[in-house]
Amino acid sequence: KPARITQDTSIKEVVDRYPDLYGVFEDHGLHFCAGCYVMLASTIGTGANYSGLKPKDRQALLKELNRFAKEGIHGTAPASSSTS
Repeated sequence: KPARITQDTSIKEVVDRYPDLYGVFEDHGLHFCAGCYVMLASTIGTGANYSGLKPKDRQALLKELNRFAKEGIHGTAPASSSTS
């Protein structure tokens, strides 16, 4: 069973373990500029604050990240089914 992803989990830890979840962050408004490692070094909570995510949007992000992690998505599945 994968470790639960929380707002205290680093973004880098998530994308290192589940590369395709990178797109989930993008779908939920956490954007990464080319060559910028600040966001990757942050926790999900810090990145969400920086990106201005509202509490309900932050919870939706965490829910989707955990759902994909639980399903074992690592490298070949679509990053997200989000339509926002």
